[in-house]
Amino acid sequence: MTDDLPAAVDVIVIGGGPAGLSAATWLGQYQRSTLVIDAGQQRNLAADEIHGTLGPGPNTPRRFYTEARDSLKRYAHVQLHNGTVTALRQKSSDDFVVTVDGAKVRAKRIVLATGVRDRLPQVEGIQKHYGTDVHHCAACDGYAARGRTVIVLSNGEQAAAYASELLDWAAKVRVVTETAGDPLFGEQQRNVCAEHDIEVVDGIAQALMGDPGALTGVRLADGRVVEGDKVFFSYAHQPTNNLAQQLGCELDHESEIVVDAMQLSSVDGVYAAGDITAGLQLIPIAVGKGAAAGVACATSLRGHSTTCAAPDPAPPAQQFTGS
Repeated sequence: MTDDLPAAVDVIVIGGGPAGLSAATWLGQYQRSTLVIDAGQQRNLAADEIHGTLGPGPNTPRRFYTEARDSLKRYAHVQLHNGTVTALRQKSSDDFVVTVDGAKVRAKRIVLATGVRDRLPQVEGIQKHYGTDVHHCAACDGYAARGRTVIVLSNGEQAAAYASELLDWAAKVRVVTETAGDPLFGEQQRNVCAEHDIEVVDGIAQALMGDPGALTGVRLADGRVVEGDKVFFSYAHQPTNNLAQQLGCELDHESEIVVDAMQLSSVDGVYAAGDITAGLQLIPIAVGKGAAAGVACATSLRGHSTTCAAPDPAPPAQQFTGS
């Protein structure tokens, strides 16, 4: 693989996270010329470790991505480019034009695996602690909080449910509501917390206390300190769906790309996988969705002409009618 951009490929995969790299792997298996464009903004890069995947581990995110990218080198017709896509348009059902770093590349199919962006708490020390003892995904990192005291930074109607989820692992959970007058964190939310013995602290988190890996608590704006060993936060995450919007892909009520069972969007020839689609946001699930997108994308090209970088395609499948 090189960073020289081709003029045309069979498939362009936009996003080099678990879903995108998985899709590219299967496109490689099907001998389709493929270009993976990755801006290097995977949401879990700050984490110390990746949990919940098969095989030996835990792994670090950087090692995980390095190994996955290296594994693509076995496919001579799969190319990886570190860059940013600024425009994506469809000229016909089999002709897309991607603008990346000022250059234009054409493809017959597109796989969108652009993920989401998390809203981080506006708290002093967040960058130093994030990924070590501050986390956003309860399922991914809750096991590391087993038997500990967890502080949840959250507000709105999802706060109580998110805090209750952490009781699968934590010995004690405390919620800092951010403001005392949040209308969405009302009596019903407080009753849920009280039912599960979750302490509610009304206040604004200002700073994290202690060194990374040795968190002692959160200092509030009024000077109070809420003690705890781990911090989990849940405010909002924004799907990076601007390219999907450029193409006119259907989005759901949470602005995620609507896809069918084989990850095909509402726009013919455009597949989507990973956190940009609805469902659990876990690496193994993103890998599975990426595999489905890659296989479906490749098989949709049977009988189509191919670029010079890939072998001739198989003929269209013929349905057996019997005698």
